[in-house]
Amino acid sequence: MISTAALKLRMYITLILSFAIGFTIIYALLLYMGLSTYYIMAFAALFFLFQWYASPYILAKASRIHYIKDDEYPQLHTMVKELAVQAGVPEPKIAIAPVKEPNAFVFGRSRKSATLVVHEGLLPLLDAKELRAVLAHEIGHLRHNDVVVMTVVAFIPMLAYIVAQSMLWSGMWGEGRNNGSYILLFGLLAFVVYFIAELLVLSLSRTRESFADEYSATSTKKPEYLASALFKITSSNAGEQNASRGSTVARSLYIIDFFSAEKDADDIKKNASAIRKLVPQADIEDLVKKAHQGRQGIFGVLGALLATHPSTYRRIVELAKIKEEQNY
Repeated sequence: MISTAALKLRMYITLILSFAIGFTIIYALLLYMGLSTYYIMAFAALFFLFQWYASPYILAKASRIHYIKDDEYPQLHTMVKELAVQAGVPEPKIAIAPVKEPNAFVFGRSRKSATLVVHEGLLPLLDAKELRAVLAHEIGHLRHNDVVVMTVVAFIPMLAYIVAQSMLWSGMWGEGRNNGSYILLFGLLAFVVYFIAELLVLSLSRTRESFADEYSATSTKKPEYLASALFKITSSNAGEQNASRGSTVARSLYIIDFFSAEKDADDIKKNASAIRKLVPQADIEDLVKKAHQGRQGIFGVLGALLATHPSTYRRIVELAKIKEEQNY
């Protein structure tokens, strides 16, 4: 399991590289348009400020979340409050997303403005102990300031993609052969930048998920509850094929990346003995059957290759190691 110092170092490096990539895109684009360096610097600063401010609003709107009142979901309120106090972080606002696929995530500009979102489908799937373990995982993200880092860095690949797409389109239909060639070249370079930036974000996302798992295990002192919840969520998502599975609005923020659920199922089957040590009630055969029925073809394969999370079986194995090492 990665150390706290290593996690922080990776966060700082990713933030620096992401800002550098974002500024380079803006600088090259505006320089091409003939603007001075001062205008470019001012525009870059305003752009990142707007992104930091607007991203939570955009995410909340796209996720169609409903902020719950104090008298709604009392068990959820109690658990989140207790876990926040235990972690030493401000209690996040709680919202419900009208999605039947079970999942959860946190987002926001800071710890104080954070929102913890629970999908409707998660509540009937998990028992109280498993739900608490999942909520502890999300609170772990707040404790490590993941919401701030991921809110910022996740926008950089999207910026590069938009620029690349625009430049390629303009290059194909631009006036003048030489002018169009330069724009096409810039568009191709922007796609390379997009790919590099996305790999940085994916690497950081996988690291933060592992560390949030460890926090949940150590704070609840029951790693098996989170392991059981992860197995149930993966199993539930593996067989689903409705439209909401195509949404990527908060993919890197979810506790489980549903695009890799099918591949996870095959890996779980190969490591069935290790999984059953921590989740003895796991119906691995049923999971694999549903996963193969719900495969998404080439898009599912690509989604698994560009995973935002460690595979479920690896996460459960790591939780088993924590249980053994800490003698819980």
